[in-house]
Amino acid sequence: MQWICGRIDVGTYTLSVVEDYLELSNQAADAVQETLERRPDAAITVPTGQTPLGMYRELVRRVENGTLDVSRVHIFCLDDYLGQGRDHEASLTRWLYNEFLTPAGIPDEHIHQIPSTASDPTAAAARYEAELEALGGLELAVVGLGPNGHVAFNEPGSAPDSRTRVIDLTEESRQQSAAYWQGEAEIPHQAMTMGLGTILSARKIVLIVSGEDKAEIVRRSLEDEPTLDVPGSWLRQAGDRLHVILDRAAAGALTAR
Repeated sequence: MQWICGRIDVGTYTLSVVEDYLELSNQAADAVQETLERRPDAAITVPTGQTPLGMYRELVRRVENGTLDVSRVHIFCLDDYLGQGRDHEASLTRWLYNEFLTPAGIPDEHIHQIPSTASDPTAAAARYEAELEALGGLELAVVGLGPNGHVAFNEPGSAPDSRTRVIDLTEESRQQSAAYWQGEAEIPHQAMTMGLGTILSARKIVLIVSGEDKAEIVRRSLEDEPTLDVPGSWLRQAGDRLHVILDRAAAGALTAR
């Protein structure tokens, strides 16, 4: 059987299978732009990693040519390693600033860094949730999918009602993270992450996944029964608020074509 690329309603959520990474990046950028045109001061969250890089380049291009205004958006960072923040060489917050926040010119006062360096992480995480709630909650959550099914740093075992908190990283996730810095950075054993429950409360969720190496975990997330073993499987609880965007390679293991 062959995939027919396009956008379909699979009954509970929307699935788009696109030709290639460029189209995936453009559709993800469209989702951000649609949100900001509807609500310029929206609170949104966006991921780190290789997959969103194309989306960020396209968003920056639109800002530079004057077709996208990001001057009022509030960005809430998804996750970072515990004890490491923007000033640390191996920091996901620093990475996000370098790849998107600074090039796009998003005002610094509208960037809400996850409090991964706080002396009292539990109290700081609660304040982070309250800060988000005070702005009306997440209007949009763009997320990726880790090789073990993690969403943000919600590792296997994470509950669908979990909130921002400190979490132990799996060795697989630490090795994946080390690749961001060519294996030269020491990755901590813990991180602070926005919870699955926080993400699931967003008014729209966009899951973007690219590459053949993610095909099986995509299938488990979208076709198997929701389970704590695969955090991505809980995203389907969002129903029609969820839009999944896959390139052909990432969709390759899905059985319903």
